[in-house]
Amino acid sequence: MGCRDDMVILDEFRGEYVCTETGEVIEERLVDVGKEWRSFEVPSGRERAGTPNTYKVHDMGLHTVIDGTTLIGRRLSELNDMNRIVTNDERKLSRALALANEVISRLPTPGAARLKEEVGLMLRKLVKSGALGRKRLAAFVAACIVCAAENLGMPISVREVVNQCGTTFGDLWDAQMRIRRDLGIAKSRSYDPRTLVLLYAQRAGLPNQVTTLAIRIIEAGRASGTLLSKGPQGVAVAALYVASLLLDLRKTQAAISRDTEVSEVTIRNRYRDVIDGVMIEVTL
Repeated sequence: MGCRDDMVILDEFRGEYVCTETGEVIEERLVDVGKEWRSFEVPSGRERAGTPNTYKVHDMGLHTVIDGTTLIGRRLSELNDMNRIVTNDERKLSRALALANEVISRLPTPGAARLKEEVGLMLRKLVKSGALGRKRLAAFVAACIVCAAENLGMPISVREVVNQCGTTFGDLWDAQMRIRRDLGIAKSRSYDPRTLVLLYAQRAGLPNQVTTLAIRIIEAGRASGTLLSKGPQGVAVAALYVASLLLDLRKTQAAISRDTEVSEVTIRNRYRDVIDGVMIEVTL
């Protein structure tokens, strides 16, 4: 019996072509060569199966994971890992990404996944430009983490990044200048002082009312134009110090400097800018 083409439908669940007019199965046991879909949360939803592409690994996540619980599985897994990294650039990128992912996992930041992706993209550009070498690999990894955190507006401890990467502040500075000025991979950006206030208040153990008042002080200073050209770290810490004085929750500059890793000289200079710019009278 012949069926019109417009009456034939595909039953994806059974893999059959069926005529809707007569119910005749025209063809069966079809192999679906289209996209694979799955959904574990929404019954009616459709999502692509498999992991998405990622910059966190050198092959963008396009690799096969072999179960290594058996002896044959372990041997196959070792051979697979050896075949994944072939060129010298892949080896350098793999080492840099492994160090970056390890360091970022140890940082107390809620946006670690986004930070890893941003750092992975920067490291790929460094390898492509030929600037990433074995001798200064740790410095470039630290510089990429710091630059990526600035791009995403994620306040992190630069000292902790330097210590975790096993490099120095001098090498970090040179690597940042190479990335920003010479290669143009990352642009110079500045943190919002209000974001840093939340981080520094937590480190210094200051209550929420101090944080709220410090943010209001920063907004008033920026509205008057006094604090626009000042460093965000110093402005944030100085605003916290002034707010703690106003709320009679006094904490010494030395203690705040130790907790926030901002020098006492910077705190004193920005303290005077905040007092003069926001018209605050503090009685010591």
